[in-house]
Amino acid sequence: MKQTQRKTVCGLLALLTAAGVLASCGDAAKPSVETTPTSQAPVEEETTIDPNDRSRAKDNLPADLDFGGRTFTFFLTDPEKNAANYGGPEEQSGEIVEDAVLARNASVEERLNVDLNYFSETYYGGNDAPGAIRTLIMAGDSTYDAFVGIQWGVTKLITDNCFYNANDLQYVDFSQPWWNNFYMDSVSLGKDTRFFLVGDFDLDVLEYTRALFYNKALYANYYDDANGLYTEVLDGKWTLERMTQIVQDVFVDMNNDAKNDIDDQLGFITYGTMSSVDAFVYATDISFEKRTDDGLIELALINDKAVTLAEKLNALFWGPGAYSDMNKSNSDEMNAAFTSGRVMFLGNSSLKTAKVLRDMKDDFGFLPFPKLDEAQEGYHALVHDAVLLSSISAASNNIDMAGAVYEALNAETYRSVVPVWYATALKVKYSRDDISSQMIDLIHDSTTTSFVFAYNYALNDAGLLFRNLITGKSNDYISRATKVEKAAQKSLDKLISAFMENN
Repeated sequence: MKQTQRKTVCGLLALLTAAGVLASCGDAAKPSVETTPTSQAPVEEETTIDPNDRSRAKDNLPADLDFGGRTFTFFLTDPEKNAANYGGPEEQSGEIVEDAVLARNASVEERLNVDLNYFSETYYGGNDAPGAIRTLIMAGDSTYDAFVGIQWGVTKLITDNCFYNANDLQYVDFSQPWWNNFYMDSVSLGKDTRFFLVGDFDLDVLEYTRALFYNKALYANYYDDANGLYTEVLDGKWTLERMTQIVQDVFVDMNNDAKNDIDDQLGFITYGTMSSVDAFVYATDISFEKRTDDGLIELALINDKAVTLAEKLNALFWGPGAYSDMNKSNSDEMNAAFTSGRVMFLGNSSLKTAKVLRDMKDDFGFLPFPKLDEAQEGYHALVHDAVLLSSISAASNNIDMAGAVYEALNAETYRSVVPVWYATALKVKYSRDDISSQMIDLIHDSTTTSFVFAYNYALNDAGLLFRNLITGKSNDYISRATKVEKAAQKSLDKLISAFMENN
């Protein structure tokens, strides 16, 4: 998590260089020996295995698993995402990711002899999903074996004994690369419980990973090298202060009204100011919580670095060259300003935003959100709290097959869907060059979340303190955190108590 892309790239180059040197030395050291062959033996052709080829990755599921054609039913709270990322289209659509999802499901069904049923008719947001799920489970309704719901809503259900502990599932192997153990640990309470399964099956995590976009042509106009920012990222110099400097450098008051507005040439533009702040906050190395030895949470809201962060974020959001709109529905307007070629950085964006930028005339680049300062060891890419998380229903009659289904789905997604989504749809179809792909790799490999962020709405907004602070143009973090901390601690104590009592 803390390793920078510069270290990763240099490490790979070092390995490649060493491999080349070793091969050369080995060839040079071999003595030249003349031999007279007694017969002409066939020469076997050497095959090279691509280390990035996931199709050969093996799981540890027994080869003879057979669940007799039983049905395993998912309850998805978002019908639109169901068709694209989970159940797939009714038939092949020609959209490469959707077709890969459809093929994945068919493969798992055949392998395990199961019928995967993805039920989703009504959209349930974060406020509605917990009640709908709780009602079904408390009634003992076993119709649905797994629930897939919005993070900031379903996390509230850990106190209600609604979900089965994934650590107790048979067949699940969390040591495999298709599982995101860091994320699962971050949204868990206690050392031995996991109620939320997060792996490659959850394409939502990939799509909701935060990333900044910048106009490479505009950057080149001011700084010559269109890829110069990539060098700064890899050198560990991409910071909030550096971003703010660029935002101010490129600002041109095109309508001469002495203020930042959407008609100007801007350094930074974003919509939904409050949620836009989150990605900057959790891209820093500031932690607002501590884990105890037993895996529980203690709040750590008061710290001096948070004051520094408030000052830097206010300078960015409200200084010369930045335009921030509180309205969440203005994403199309903000994206249009960016694609027009007169905005340097686009905020409140995620990896999936690349899809709506694909027709942009100027080349655009991917960037991680900036570090607090150069002393910060690595970059962190927050996953938006609107992401969907999976849980096994405590009322399911198919617990014996749940682990196998999820292990097979995650493994097959890792092998066949993610390479299509990530390497084909995103890195090739939407990015413009190879070095942009390196940035996508860096962002992908530094995904993060935190307990106070994921459980914010059960903790009196402790995880979103900076939203009101920055929209209010205030640097008084300590005062705001002090006001929130007492109520948040009380809510956390209540949450932990209910969790310990019911689990």
